[in-house]
Amino acid sequence: MEYRIANENDIEALALVMKKSYSEEPWNEVWSDEKAQRRIRSIMSNFEFTGLVAIDKNEIIAGVLGFVDPYADSDFFFVSELFVVTEYKKKGIGRELMKELEIILKEKGISVIQLMSIDNNKEFYQKIGLQQDEVSVMYKVLE
Repeated sequence: MEYRIANENDIEALALVMKKSYSEEPWNEVWSDEKAQRRIRSIMSNFEFTGLVAIDKNEIIAGVLGFVDPYADSDFFFVSELFVVTEYKKKGIGRELMKELEIILKEKGISVIQLMSIDNNKEFYQKIGLQQDEVSVMYKVLE
């Protein structure tokens, strides 16, 4: 298994992996190629984007993507996406991507990682050291 920094040449492959990952339980989402690529491009265009990919047999099989979110007293890193294709889940790849990301962020002087997750993934994130704060996501669907 190889881990490396994601770049714009990875957009199509990342989109396919994300699309495949989210088409299965518990998400069951249907992504078009165009929408998935837009999502990846959108994340990559954020302030101080950082992303990592996991590669096996010369193919991207997982990714973690996010950006720096400056705040008053320190910079946070917001993880927009972490996905692993099904056949590679529960093999430590997500954990390793997050571990590698932490090393990069510490070198940049960033000491806080933030993300939003569905309940099904809370156990995984807690196992790798993330804690849940008291902030609730507020939203409104515009009709």
